[in-house]
Amino acid sequence: MKDKIGSIERQSISIGIVANLVMALSGWATFYLSGSQALLLDGNMSFILFLSSIVALKISKIKTIRSEKFPFGLYVTEALYSLMKGLLLLGVIISAITSNASKIFQYLEGEPINMIKTGPIVYYAIAMVSICWGLSAFYRMQNRRIKMGSSMLKVDQKASFIDGMLSASTGTILVVIGYVQPGTQLDFLLYIGDALLVILLAIAMLGQPFGIIKDAFIELAGGKLQDEVQHQVIEDTVNRQLELRGITSEALNIGKTGSSYLVIISLSFSKLAGHNSSAIMGFKESLTAELAGELTFVDVELVLI
Repeated sequence: MKDKIGSIERQSISIGIVANLVMALSGWATFYLSGSQALLLDGNMSFILFLSSIVALKISKIKTIRSEKFPFGLYVTEALYSLMKGLLLLGVIISAITSNASKIFQYLEGEPINMIKTGPIVYYAIAMVSICWGLSAFYRMQNRRIKMGSSMLKVDQKASFIDGMLSASTGTILVVIGYVQPGTQLDFLLYIGDALLVILLAIAMLGQPFGIIKDAFIELAGGKLQDEVQHQVIEDTVNRQLELRGITSEALNIGKTGSSYLVIISLSFSKLAGHNSSAIMGFKESLTAELAGELTFVDVELVLI
């Protein structure tokens, strides 16, 4: 099962690498032809996804390797990947805000600024939206094949959808700007319309990288599983298995690092007096087998207190 998951994950990421490189080059080329800063942001976003996907491909190959040094595997690299991707996306967004704010100030001060050429944008927008949303749907479909067991595909799915929204919004508004006539009250849009658009889109997207960074930091710090629905499902499964054997737990801690889950059950030593060790180990094995059917990578640990 683990080999199948790794194969599907690597196949998906490899396709994403090619798609994101094509989108990055297309964004930069259309920026060169049109002079629109919004398309530069779009191209930079795709290039970040391209670079991070190369890293993700390597992580997918090594994360399941367990050794004496890393007895629980290298799933932490997935959380590191998510953290770095969130930081890179945040950096691109902040850079876009500052550079385009500078362009607006230059216009207000009367400095000469080239007019936006909207001719090639409509074709670019249609192509990029199709690729981005198609890639996002593909990531989700592949992740569902492995029961949503890949945190990297989950992050990439969100990132591709955001990139598609950016392309769709940019293309639509810039094409509309192309119909503005020089000399009218709205002709300032011919010069800084893309800069205003970039700032609005960047502010609207700020929550996404912050969300990715927050979740990754919690995982790296060994925090509680943040998905409340999934946490409740695991908790119900543990309690049901305990009730079947007449065992009570003192505490239950559920954590997640990348695509690996760690379930720690604290049991009272004094309350286990009437149970033999084979029954306790049988409980652990049965619980692990049931959870593995849903979570793919899971470790169950029992702690006596």
